[in-house]
Amino acid sequence: MTTLVTDTNVLKCTPNLCSHNSQRASHELYLSCLSPDELAAWGAKYPADLSYRVELARRIAFTFDDADQLIIFDDIAIQMLGSEPSKIAYLRGFDRSFLPALWLSTGFRCGGRILVYAPPNPVELEAYLKLKSLIEQYLQRTVRIEILYEDLTGHVLELIRLFEDNPKQYTTLCEEFAQQSSKEFYPLYHVHMLKRHFEIITKDVRRSFVFPYDMTGLHQRELKMYSDRLSLPDISKNDKARHHFVLKSKGFTALPRMIAAAAEGSLIESYEEYTKILKKLNTTHTKNTRNNIEIFARGIIQAIDQLHNRFDLPAFVKLDSCGAGGWSSMSPNVHPIIYDCKKDQEERVSYLQQHIEKTLDGDLLPEMAVVEELIEPQKRSGDIDADYTVCGFVLNGKFFPTSISLCGTENGAYIEQWTSSSPADLQDSLTIWQMMFDTYSLMIDLEATEFGYMNGLYAGDLFITKDGQLKQRDWNIRRGGRSSPETGRKNE
Repeated sequence: MTTLVTDTNVLKCTPNLCSHNSQRASHELYLSCLSPDELAAWGAKYPADLSYRVELARRIAFTFDDADQLIIFDDIAIQMLGSEPSKIAYLRGFDRSFLPALWLSTGFRCGGRILVYAPPNPVELEAYLKLKSLIEQYLQRTVRIEILYEDLTGHVLELIRLFEDNPKQYTTLCEEFAQQSSKEFYPLYHVHMLKRHFEIITKDVRRSFVFPYDMTGLHQRELKMYSDRLSLPDISKNDKARHHFVLKSKGFTALPRMIAAAAEGSLIESYEEYTKILKKLNTTHTKNTRNNIEIFARGIIQAIDQLHNRFDLPAFVKLDSCGAGGWSSMSPNVHPIIYDCKKDQEERVSYLQQHIEKTLDGDLLPEMAVVEELIEPQKRSGDIDADYTVCGFVLNGKFFPTSISLCGTENGAYIEQWTSSSPADLQDSLTIWQMMFDTYSLMIDLEATEFGYMNGLYAGDLFITKDGQLKQRDWNIRRGGRSSPETGRKNE
């Protein structure tokens, strides 16, 4: 889970904010006059500059039908857990959107409202309000923001007001929630909360911008009846194979070599092959049966062998091209047998088949796995790979940078993150950061029309290789966690 850092380091930004106070008004006026290209260029140099974030938030509001307010919630279960409600039995505290909501709300006339399933604990909320106060001091105005929670009686409570007016009652509320059954949560909770209390949440507001954790067709369908009052971002696409092959077809070179393995056994190396295979895939191929798993596993092993035999490259497997979690990543350290091309192929296929059978729940297999070259990245302090998350917003097909974070992994799964407003803090240079932002800007230029993705979050992961090349390796086009468009966030 991702939580707000509650130690004193969070609040040490006071000098940095105050040092710019005398120039704030002229600074904001200057940024408001910049063209989209000029503002994006400014953001590449100063992505964490608060005045830049305020101006970007203002332009986000304007892009989404000049929305008056932001409505933000973390419906992470829709994206990660789909229709498997049994998997969320112990999921608590995931709906933490406070930090992105804080700076985004500065650009909306009526501020922002955060819909939560679980009330934040008092320590977390106290630290958040101190940070909010610091930002208000810098801006010399109030940031209008509410945290809305539906209590056991079905009434909507505004938690900031309750916490400030009656801390004891707020603590009691948290204790009561902790005693609830987690089975009361379900993936569409936040969407249904918005629908149940629509008039309260949108009172005195002409139009609201709704910003889910990961924009999906499900959100679009559920909220279609409110299209005269709500604006939504474009539906994101996190299919790694599709991104890779589209970019490759357009001459983009900052990519690792990759072969996709389709569920029906085909191996894919071009966008033409990808679209052809995807059209013919159906549930006959993806039904979770022992025979289909064997076909899928055999294709993956063949792709590993092709990378080795044709290109002399070691491989890394991700079982689901569209997967969001580390569950689908198969680290060579954990699964060496599938990468050992000297071993008997049938033995390797059998091992992978058994692993998929044990790991994969649900009725369907992934449509595609990806087998890419194993990158040897540069190292940062503490023997951390030069593995970065790059994030920003796309507005009218233009990429506006917001953050770069250094990520730590364990066996292919992300376990930690370092985020700073300064490249030097991560032992990087401004030139390196601008190269990463420029790479993402180019990707948007090449993809926007093909994907129809003109307005929304854009984020992903890339490596800096030992010889200084950038290799884009994954897409995480969703808000929160590693791909959060904010600074000052820490992952467990």
